[in-house]
Amino acid sequence: MLTKVELGQRLRRSRESAGLSQKEAAAELGLPRPAISQIEAGKRGVDALELMRLAQLYGKPASWFLELGTGANPLDDVTNLETFSKADQDMLSGFVRFCEAYGWIEALLELSPASPLPDYGTPVDPEGEGEAIRQGEAVAEAERRRLGLGGICGEGVESLLDRLGIRLSTRYLPTCPVRGAFLFHPRVGAAIFGNSGCRGEWLPLILAEEFGHLLFDRRLGGAIHGVFPEKGNPPQDLRSIRAHRFAFAFVLPAPELRRILLFDPEARIEAGHRLGVPDLLLSRWMFRCPAEVLWERWEQLGWVRPGQRERLGSVPPADWSRRYEGRGRKEGKVEHPYPGRFLRLVLEGCKKGQVSREQLGTLLGLDRIEAGRLMSWLDKCARSDLC
Repeated sequence: MLTKVELGQRLRRSRESAGLSQKEAAAELGLPRPAISQIEAGKRGVDALELMRLAQLYGKPASWFLELGTGANPLDDVTNLETFSKADQDMLSGFVRFCEAYGWIEALLELSPASPLPDYGTPVDPEGEGEAIRQGEAVAEAERRRLGLGGICGEGVESLLDRLGIRLSTRYLPTCPVRGAFLFHPRVGAAIFGNSGCRGEWLPLILAEEFGHLLFDRRLGGAIHGVFPEKGNPPQDLRSIRAHRFAFAFVLPAPELRRILLFDPEARIEAGHRLGVPDLLLSRWMFRCPAEVLWERWEQLGWVRPGQRERLGSVPPADWSRRYEGRGRKEGKVEHPYPGRFLRLVLEGCKKGQVSREQLGTLLGLDRIEAGRLMSWLDKCARSDLC
């Protein structure tokens, strides 16, 4: 049976979510303000008529306040909520309200519930980083098979999660420290939040990471994940490491990455060659994702040496766009008239000195000056051990 204290807590949180003061709620019921305070503290009962009027005022059905086992606020189950500011908590409360509205419209339209997601969680967390990585990679492969995915997920992650019936909300909040969050609760179902303005992080990867948490950690009820201390550094707790690796393997699977490269990466390393900036540019263009994301995935797969990332930082991203992608084009919106394999062959020929500047201009439709700039830049990359 629901106690007065539990009912009072639900009423208080609903009032706060509706942006109303105790005085305003009391005026609606024709009661003194202390009466609302006593109700919310569980010191005074509330009759059926009062509950109905409060429910209408707070925008919820009266039965919602009396249901057992649902909790008044899904965020109550999130253990790290208090580590974020009041403004961030309010933003997440808005996410909860969105999910509740999502459920309401689904019920209104009598839509069939989505098929339940598989649960890969266990009662205990992985014992170490190696096990967490193996679990993440294995489940990513299993989910790709289950969903019948081919190729790179990339920009299709949002539509995929939506198709799976996950209540998804993305917002552009460049100053907000919340990177992503997931909830699994009777009031909101399976829900994911992603911040597309999160310090240049790639949104599909953020969403896939929260999807990994849903598959592994739903027993927790939810979690909020903040911005990494330094961009590119993986989180340290084992659950986050597992979800982080799941996201990379789910969005950028090794077989598809290997297919896009001209040579097999393992054979290339054995032969004394290595992936470099030209390979990175082409892969970034084809996968529509940040260079840092691709480079980290290559490191995970052992295709590049860890120290190469520091040298990669010596080439400003703006210089990449100017030299290769052209001026005035927006990041992630590059269009090119040539197929990927053709471009890979041309650049590989340049790297080996088998394609001259004139030939490069003819092959890529560049004038003599543009071809010379691109050729000089490739030479510079080779001298800097970036090819």
